[in-house]
Amino acid sequence: MKIRHRITLWVACAGFLTSLVFSLVVFLEMREEPLEVLDSQLKADAVLVARQLGRAGGNAGDRESKILLVSPSHYWIKVYDRGMHPIYQTELSRRVNLPFYRDKGEQGYMISAHVPRDRIYINRDDGDEVTFRVRVIAENIAASPCLVQIARPIEHLEKEYIDLLTAICIGMVVSTGLLIGLSYLAAGRIVKPIGTINRLAREINENTLDKRIPLGKNHDEIHELAHCLNEMFDGLHFSFARQKQFLADASHELKSPLAMLRLFFEEAMLRSDLPENLRQELENQGRNVMRMDRLVKTLLELSALEITPALTLEMLDLVALARSVASDFALLMERAGIKLDADMPSRLDIRGDRDRIRRALINIFDNAIKYNEEGGRIQLVLAGEDNGARLTLRNTGPGIAKEDLTRVFDQFYRVDKSRSTEYGGAGLGLAIVRQIVRLHHGTVSIDSAPGKWTRVEIFLPHHHRD
Repeated sequence: MKIRHRITLWVACAGFLTSLVFSLVVFLEMREEPLEVLDSQLKADAVLVARQLGRAGGNAGDRESKILLVSPSHYWIKVYDRGMHPIYQTELSRRVNLPFYRDKGEQGYMISAHVPRDRIYINRDDGDEVTFRVRVIAENIAASPCLVQIARPIEHLEKEYIDLLTAICIGMVVSTGLLIGLSYLAAGRIVKPIGTINRLAREINENTLDKRIPLGKNHDEIHELAHCLNEMFDGLHFSFARQKQFLADASHELKSPLAMLRLFFEEAMLRSDLPENLRQELENQGRNVMRMDRLVKTLLELSALEITPALTLEMLDLVALARSVASDFALLMERAGIKLDADMPSRLDIRGDRDRIRRALINIFDNAIKYNEEGGRIQLVLAGEDNGARLTLRNTGPGIAKEDLTRVFDQFYRVDKSRSTEYGGAGLGLAIVRQIVRLHHGTVSIDSAPGKWTRVEIFLPHHHRD
């Protein structure tokens, strides 16, 4: 799960739980407050009933008392004397029996009773169940102690509770949806710098170690992370630069000793008094020196591309350059019986470094011939595109295994080490090709079918700028 989704989930859950607790507290408070008001009203009405009965002399049948009672049609009222004999009751109490809980004292309590619709009209639910709020109040009627049991239906209050609960649930659903949306947007703003750091970090590689991640204005954890990454890139850049410089210096220092060794072997081979076995050994060692000399020159060329990657840009005809390189290898292809098939336009101009591009073409042609087969074929296709030129060189031969395709552009990596040694390869040809193409802001790729063919594809843009 992405960090953005985690933050959204955490914030939404925390907000939902907070809203749930707050809503429950509000609901309970709003539920208790009307009951407290109702209990106070019931007590006041019970006192009023006792006083009215007292003025009537406790006569339950007195017509005046029935008239003076406060809304008797909306109340369930029973008045008991000290012997618990009812001395007064309303019409509702005659039709509906409610239990008497003396142990509850004057505390209010809830009672649900079944009230048939044909007996009395009152608010009720679909099952004819009516909820009453009941209180038992001790009072005196004409100086005689009595108990007033008074109740009132609260179906309208229950309905208000249900409406309130429904409103709270709807509000929580809406607020949770809004919270998820807002937290998702907020999480996006929080992790946006991290996404930028990831993107920039992916763009920084061995060839772009000079790039750095911009530091934000806020000195927060993300600022610290970017600063630490930049320090790491500084160290890597320094190490890579030292490594490349060491390779260039070592190669340069080896040029003179190797030149002297070549001269020594060439002069020694001119002597006529050498024994045959010694002459053969000198020839073998001379070939080794030649291989070392070619390796050093290649290393110097690669180091020059990496340390001082300056290009001499000019408009050049890529078709003429490719034909020139192909003609240089014509004799080698003829000796190996390799046939070249070329499919190119009459002219294709691009802007680039003529010598560097020529070097790249030489390297891929050299590999196409070395790692081909007797009587094989090489197919050269050059085509212009809207934004550049694409060159494809395909040759028959042993091909390259799938696990080696991702490493053939690495320095000193050789697929067929035995044949590379035979032809003097050092595993730097394709590395040089990749570096030249990168300097031109192009792309190079390789594909192969083992035992059948190998294809190298180079794309160079039309308008390259430094």
